[in-house]
Amino acid sequence: MKAPILLIGCLLFSAASLLGQTTASQRLMVINVPIAFRVGDQSLPPGQYHIFTVTPERSIRITHAKGKPAAIVLTMPQYASAPSENDRLVFRRYADKYFLTEVWTAGQNVARNPMLSKKAIE
Repeated sequence: MKAPILLIGCLLFSAASLLGQTTASQRLMVINVPIAFRVGDQSLPPGQYHIFTVTPERSIRITHAKGKPAAIVLTMPQYASAPSENDRLVFRRYADKYFLTEVWTAGQNVARNPMLSKKAIE
């Protein structure tokens, strides 16, 4: 008798946890990127992108407006003394490739910096 009640309790807890994770995702910005770039281990084409938090200040999800290319990357926070005036992405160029290095959201004094991939480090 206790086993079914315990199983139902675990299932309800799991469902609540999943619901909490999906509501934690928040759109940070919609932005046009005129160049092909890399984030993490993925190459993304130029275009309009929607950028979401996955877990606050831990990961970001980058999705092309048409829904095809997407990347989820871990980030490290970078704090500033004043809030950012606008939404912006910062890229670093190595040879002929661009790598996303900072994601700033208007009104926040913390950037989300994607972890560098092996390609960027090379």
